[in-house]
Amino acid sequence: MGTVSKLASGTYIAAEGNYEHGRAGQRICKFTPHHMAGILTGKQCAVNIFQKPGREASANYCIGNDGEIVCNVYEDDRAYTSSSRSNDRQAITVEVSNCEVGGQWKISDAAWNSLINLAEDVCRRHGFRLSYDGTPSGSLTTHDMFSNTNCPGPYLKGKLNELASIVNSRLDGNTSNNNTTSSKKSNEEIANEVIAGKWGNGDTRKIALQNAGYDYNAIQSIVNQKLTGKSSNSTTSNKKSIDTIVNEVIAGKWGNGEDRKTRLQNAGYNYSEIQSAVNNKLSGKSTTSSNKKSNETIANEVIKGLWGNGTDRKNKLTAAGYDYNAIQKIVNQKLK
Repeated sequence: MGTVSKLASGTYIAAEGNYEHGRAGQRICKFTPHHMAGILTGKQCAVNIFQKPGREASANYCIGNDGEIVCNVYEDDRAYTSSSRSNDRQAITVEVSNCEVGGQWKISDAAWNSLINLAEDVCRRHGFRLSYDGTPSGSLTTHDMFSNTNCPGPYLKGKLNELASIVNSRLDGNTSNNNTTSSKKSNEEIANEVIAGKWGNGDTRKIALQNAGYDYNAIQSIVNQKLTGKSSNSTTSNKKSIDTIVNEVIAGKWGNGEDRKTRLQNAGYNYSEIQSAVNNKLSGKSTTSSNKKSNETIANEVIKGLWGNGTDRKNKLTAAGYDYNAIQKIVNQKLK
């Protein structure tokens, strides 16, 4: 058993060959956040991606869209994350889920606050501060310093000075910046996000809300009121068309399985009706070969998270008339 932050809710160690045992004598003195280029939970990133043999990729921690933190490589070991052996042997590397695909590649407030908490914990335990100067010389580094990539995305990269400022303020004992209150939303706004499924369920939701500085009980009370008596006024006027929701489901924005069902129902949609429309649309795509995209284009969409993961990805690609094995081979080559 290796070193794991107390903030991690679970440990899902990467497959052998996807990380290096030990750090070749290097001391941990850097922190390197990445973005997942998709909307995932921490566990999905760790298990569906980094536990696959032969990926030659991993991260010390994965932070999901709901703010949950999981460990993927013990801190005592070097993760294969940043395209730099030297950096990864000195850094705690973190994969952070996005809350939007494309554009600025934004991350959620829950993920942002968990990143702050984790960075503070790492710096405090390993005895260093965050310094960001846009070069590998700082203790806050990024993937694009070592490789031709857009990671960690424009949004997260634009917040690195803020990350350093907040974390260092905490290390100095200044509690005024312990939560990003200036950007905090009202309990009403957060309750609407909970109903839309943006904060997970059960203990995951509770931890994410508390990490972000919100009163879980107060927000849950508002959620319960909306779902039992006020939901018809608060959700129906903003409901999207079935066709829009179907496209979002296919793009992976509503999760999978029971999670998808719960989120759709909580948002006031008829799960069976939408799932039936999704199935019809996916089965219909297989016959419209004239509109099919190239395997290269689909591989890029897979990397962006538009086609889900694991069996779900395979089913979607197959139903849409694409060769899953051929596309996955291209994806693997691009991610090496």
